Amino acid sequence: MKKRNIYLILTLLIVMSMLFVACSPAEEPEEPAEGEEPAEGEEPAEGEEPAEGDEYAEEIVVGKLTDAAYLDPNQSVGIGEIIVTSQIYEGLVAPNPDTREIEPQLAEDWEISDDALVYTFNLKPNLKFSDGSPVTGEDWEWSLYRARDAETSGYRFAAEPIDTVEATEDQVVITLKEPSASFLGNLCMFNLTVGSKSHWDAVGEEQYAMEPLGTGPYMLKEWAREEYITLERNPNYWEEGMPLTDILQFKVVTDDNTRALQLQAGEIDVMMDVPFSMISQIEEDDSVEVHTFPSTQIRYMLLNTQKEPLDNVDVRRAIQMAIDKEELAEIVTLGYGKPAHSILSETQGDWFYSDLEIDEYDPEAAKELLAEAGYPDGIELDISVLSGSAVYEQLAILLQSQLADAGIDVTVNLLERAALLDEFQSLSHEATILQWVDDYPDPSGIMNWTLQYDQSDAWYTGLDDTDLEAFNEEANLELDLEKRVGMYHTIQQRIYDNANVLPLFSNSFVWASDENVEGLYISPFYVFHTKELRMMK
Repeated sequence: MKKRNIYLILTLLIVMSMLFVACSPAEEPEEPAEGEEPAEGEEPAEGEEPAEGDEYAEEIVVGKLTDAAYLDPNQSVGIGEIIVTSQIYEGLVAPNPDTREIEPQLAEDWEISDDALVYTFNLKPNLKFSDGSPVTGEDWEWSLYRARDAETSGYRFAAEPIDTVEATEDQVVITLKEPSASFLGNLCMFNLTVGSKSHWDAVGEEQYAMEPLGTGPYMLKEWAREEYITLERNPNYWEEGMPLTDILQFKVVTDDNTRALQLQAGEIDVMMDVPFSMISQIEEDDSVEVHTFPSTQIRYMLLNTQKEPLDNVDVRRAIQMAIDKEELAEIVTLGYGKPAHSILSETQGDWFYSDLEIDEYDPEAAKELLAEAGYPDGIELDISVLSGSAVYEQLAILLQSQLADAGIDVTVNLLERAALLDEFQSLSHEATILQWVDDYPDPSGIMNWTLQYDQSDAWYTGLDDTDLEAFNEEANLELDLEKRVGMYHTIQQRIYDNANVLPLFSNSFVWASDENVEGLYISPFYVFHTKELRMMK
């Protein structure tokens, strides 16, 4: 397909999405709500008392693209689950939304022993689960061991440094197998939260995943699968007066255009993850506000190295060379993103390797490399992506056009979420496009997910690089900060050279809301801070 044709197709897609959005009830246009640069973000609300006579809505409805598969943080591996479970479950510590430094959550404070093996956390007093039962030492011990040992634990690497846990209702003492530089950051992970062991004993493993019980600001009220998840205020929440809104509903709307229409019609109050192609049109609606936040989000193409010819690193490198990331970022994000080459987000500061040696975009050189690898006539490649997502569908069309210039014939498969998950988790795919958002201010999360093979089959690429996995483990344990930073720079280069995980572009988070919504804030780690979220009637 020639590039002039692909631009025509993409233009038509964007115009059609704008027409869909414009079909809502008539509104008067105004200047865009956000005059600043997209990446500047917004500060969370301070939670002031409403002025006399002000009235706030009892319920806020959030439109999301997919439903959760379960509500057990021990199993949560996607945004569809984490965005909800993070309202229900809490851990010992969490990143500060402003400074990104790690601060207490259910802990009051903590101490680390001189040998860096023993972490002692003093807990907030009288912690309770949302059903009013007390949080016990047994709950902490069970939860942290379960995160480490259970086969269902999606991110076991975060808990693997733990040797023993000894806890009471006042204190949690964690002893590590050996010093771990990343462990405090690991404790920010969504799976290292406290759950109720007695509840798990009563309902069993399967039901526990559907009936969550935590200490967070909200608790589950109702879950209609593939329709909505309704949360209500936790009456036993430890922070007095929080959250400000009684009911928080996550409504599943599996098409981006429909979510935008529902926002403009007042059927939802908040729209998660606004497609970049819809931003300017949505901004023209004076009843809606667009919000942008700095992020650690990167989109990647993942290549299954257990499928021929992707088992050949030169074939994978040729694919990487044939991708024009500048064009992808320009067309897809419309100024809200930029090309990415390292697996790690630039938002992670010094951990990010700015001197990465990369293969420049060159489709002719990619053709030559394919020929040298034994494929003078090019190759065929299937790319599976999530249907209903404007961003992923647009990305797939662009990649299909770009790779054709290097002799790579791409077939795009649009799949529903369940089918897509089954395909890449079973390594049945050839290529797919996914995203990653860091969970805390340390590079170990994405590195462990990608390099600890037993976690995710090397992020669904099937590349078992045992030497690099061992080196990554050394980086996890290294306590000398300067040396550790250098080790992660090396890891970024080696992942790039393996060419199984291909970063495409980074971007800001873009959400939209009813103009009367206050306190909407998303951290760079995609934590939806809801305690101070509210909406004027």
